[in-house]
Amino acid sequence: MYEEEEYSEFTALCQRIAGKEEVEAICMYGSRVGGYARKDSDYDVLLILTHFKNGVRYFYRTINEKQYAILTVDKKAIEMDAETGNFGDFIAGRLISPYRPILNSEYLENLEIKVKKRFTEEELQDLVIEYEELARGLVIKPEYLILARMKKRARGYPPLRYSYMQMLKDELRDKNMHVILAGYRSALKALHNIHIINFVNDEITLENSYVDKVLSSKILNKVVNFIDSSKRALSAYITHGRAGRVKLDVFAKELTSKLKRELKVAFAGEDIEDPKNYLFLRTEQGLVNLNEQNMMLESIQQFGDNQASKSQPLSSALNDVFLVTVNNEKYVVKKFTNWYNVKWFVLNIAAYGTKIFALSGKARLANEYGINRLLASNKMHVPDIVTISLKDRMLVQRFIPGINGLEFYGNAFASPGLTEKQKHIAQKIGKTIAEIHALDVAIGDCKPENFVITDEEEIFVLDLEQGERKGDKTWDIAEFLYFSGHFGSHYSGGIKDFVKCFIDGYCIQGKKGVLRKASNFRYSRVFLGWTAPPIIQSIASTLKAIR
Repeated sequence: MYEEEEYSEFTALCQRIAGKEEVEAICMYGSRVGGYARKDSDYDVLLILTHFKNGVRYFYRTINEKQYAILTVDKKAIEMDAETGNFGDFIAGRLISPYRPILNSEYLENLEIKVKKRFTEEELQDLVIEYEELARGLVIKPEYLILARMKKRARGYPPLRYSYMQMLKDELRDKNMHVILAGYRSALKALHNIHIINFVNDEITLENSYVDKVLSSKILNKVVNFIDSSKRALSAYITHGRAGRVKLDVFAKELTSKLKRELKVAFAGEDIEDPKNYLFLRTEQGLVNLNEQNMMLESIQQFGDNQASKSQPLSSALNDVFLVTVNNEKYVVKKFTNWYNVKWFVLNIAAYGTKIFALSGKARLANEYGINRLLASNKMHVPDIVTISLKDRMLVQRFIPGINGLEFYGNAFASPGLTEKQKHIAQKIGKTIAEIHALDVAIGDCKPENFVITDEEEIFVLDLEQGERKGDKTWDIAEFLYFSGHFGSHYSGGIKDFVKCFIDGYCIQGKKGVLRKASNFRYSRVFLGWTAPPIIQSIASTLKAIR
């Protein structure tokens, strides 16, 4: 604690430095406030003047054997730094750590919330860019925002590393975290009010509309964020030098050291706690920590009371999908390897100019998880996600008992006509796809086998790894119908009924223009090596005739 006479000492000192200029606000920060000061540590003071022609400058004064380091700044300069990071967050960054207001606490608190709000938005954007569709299921604890920003600032400006480590050492951590979190919670409430996030029970989740916005310009955002980060790191050094804290030779040495660090691909993270300890994905079994290192089958055994599991391949080997049984419960385990191999490479060539398939394991896992969660939140029937491992690129879903669309129709495509039940299911699948399209989602791999019909005649959608927001809905129609045509030797009554009932179901909620567009040769040509041309032509004619 500080004695009243100490406050009087440095407030009088601040007034002498200000001279005729008006003092806007004063606070103390650094080791003396954070509780990690040595006996010879400076008393760090932030002095904000309404007008200060030097912009930013350090003043050093000694009173009664106490060394004061007074960072004196112009009001407009610190406000610019808080809003846009113009000075590399060198000035406003003081307010993300514990500080003690001396004068005009309300002004300082507003600045603190403003800079923490910007930092929060930047961290959330980076999460969406990193996790893509997975971001829809992220659950973020506020501590993540603090630690992620500390790591970035320390990486760009290494002298901060020691301060952050000391500030969060065991005996000080809870107290300082509590103080820092107060401003972040105010910033989070502001973001909640403008529908960027939901902030409930100290958990942050991202609004789908916000994820859509960031992903729509992901590459641009990634480049801009990298440039901004680099500019801020350099600006922090330049501001530090101009403020008079270091001599020119020391400044040059530190800058060289910083540039060398930035060229390294990886950096040691043991010093500051890993932010991902506070980052989770929501699954049926609860929250999965994104710093989790367990293998997928070990995770299955854990929620299965450590009972041994057995597995068998499900579908073709190219799919890397297994049916795993634990305690008589069935789960589907999917391994997302990088598929730069036969299946998707050939499909990309065949569909060139019409459809591009995601190949990387990370992207497909992100799609599967993100689109599954999006559909589930809109009451669509999709398998529950039990757990996920980003490290192993594996996803565990609850097995859906039933029969897939291809098996359900069997030889019906070659028959004179469908049964009433088969007609009803075709219509129901069409309606299901239309409902998904109404959410501005394209399934991407929309074959009959990726739909399961349960005993209750509910339609479940599987295999969403090629799904995407704002994707090509017409491709879904084309693939579903032209692919199905392969299983008929000619345009039989069975195929006619199937196409007609599907179209009827889709038209209940879907747009007819999407159906008509699927008649274009651009889409039908992709399936010429799979389905007989007369069948493709007949299906295309039926689609083209829709009014």
